[in-house]
Amino acid sequence: MVNINIDGIVLEAQPDELLINLINRTGGTLPQVCYHPQLGPVQTCDTCMVEVNGRLIRACATAAADGMAVSTKSAQAAAAQVEAFDRILSNHMLYCTVCDNNNGNCTVHNTTKLLAIEHQRIPFRTKPYEVDNTNPFYRYDPDQCILCGRCVEACQNVEVNETLSINWEDPNPRVLWDGGSPIGESSCVSCGRCVTVCPCNALMEKTMLGHAGFLTSLKKSALAGMIEVVKGVEPETGFGSILQVSDAEHAMREHRICKTKTVCTPIGGKSASTQ
Repeated sequence: MVNINIDGIVLEAQPDELLINLINRTGGTLPQVCYHPQLGPVQTCDTCMVEVNGRLIRACATAAADGMAVSTKSAQAAAAQVEAFDRILSNHMLYCTVCDNNNGNCTVHNTTKLLAIEHQRIPFRTKPYEVDNTNPFYRYDPDQCILCGRCVEACQNVEVNETLSINWEDPNPRVLWDGGSPIGESSCVSCGRCVTVCPCNALMEKTMLGHAGFLTSLKKSALAGMIEVVKGVEPETGFGSILQVSDAEHAMREHRICKTKTVCTPIGGKSASTQ
């Protein structure tokens, strides 16, 4: 065992235990958008930055060492975490109240609350791609995709299907199936791993769409209008009060959700629930 000082508290860690696993195991709170314990370090989001001896490092990719002093809440670490999450939100339109994935475990929603993000500093930018509905079981919305790489990691190194990738040299990167094929024409075997690890609503089971929330069954034009209203009040109210409304709507969903046990072995992310 080794001793690590995290935010003034000395903790025991296994030799070579990742800092992020130690923080999570001991009840700490650290933003972590791309990290998933069963996927390992993906290192695309930078929201888990911590300060060690005046230097910023990723907690997801740094092993504990004896005598290490770690700050997760220093001014430098906090600024780096917020800056990283600002970049993420530039790829994601935050409209939780009318989102089918407003289910309590959306990583983007929860990180917005954790970091107390009140305003989107980098404007959201749409991507020049259509929603892909060609798979019978799930759909991919590039406009909501934060490019965390979780789905690629799950496909490449957990399922070893090697279907998904991201071309980072593209000026408008997105997740690609077989380099750019429609999902329904790709080598995807519909295992569902990519959907279960998606930290937002970019990848969604089709059975959830329009059925999960009290407002999500409205016509697309009506939903678009409601999203515009939310975006219109955000500069004055901030995201905090808007997320309180979405949390209330999420709580209302609980009585209409039926959770069903399956023989599948998902590795986290969205729950297998039906209306």
